[in-house]
Amino acid sequence: MPDHVRKQIRDAIVAGLTGLPSTAERVYAGRTRPLKPGHDPTLLVYTRAETSQRAVLGRPPKIERRCTLHVEGRVSTATPPDDLLDQITAEIEAGIAALINYGTAVFLGGLAQNVQLTATEMVAEADGDRHIGGVRVEYLVTYRTVEGAPTAVA
Repeated sequence: MPDHVRKQIRDAIVAGLTGLPSTAERVYAGRTRPLKPGHDPTLLVYTRAETSQRAVLGRPPKIERRCTLHVEGRVSTATPPDDLLDQITAEIEAGIAALINYGTAVFLGGLAQNVQLTATEMVAEADGDRHIGGVRVEYLVTYRTVEGAPTAVA
């Protein structure tokens, strides 16, 4: 059975963000990942919430879905992480923008109808001799599926 479109979207984001200067190959699908103390900057890509409604009547009807996509950067540094988190945020935003063809409005290779930045949140704390920090960049991704077939893009 083909993958749900949400998984295809996460996989497209992981592929598109792999190789950024700050996080390199450390980009993973999923909201959890065991990271060792002193780990290199890492990205986690996941979806959390989704709303849906019938968008197009017909046989079969089409469902318009809006999922919240999160790209979370995690760092462990010897100094306050704020500048590094800002750099990672800029790289995430540029990387996702590169996955959108604004001229033809093709989003994520045709998987989505729209991708919109909606929020950014940063956290930092000092734990012993390390500073732990994170940034969560949130996007609203709109896509369509055929009702009853969430593996197919409509």
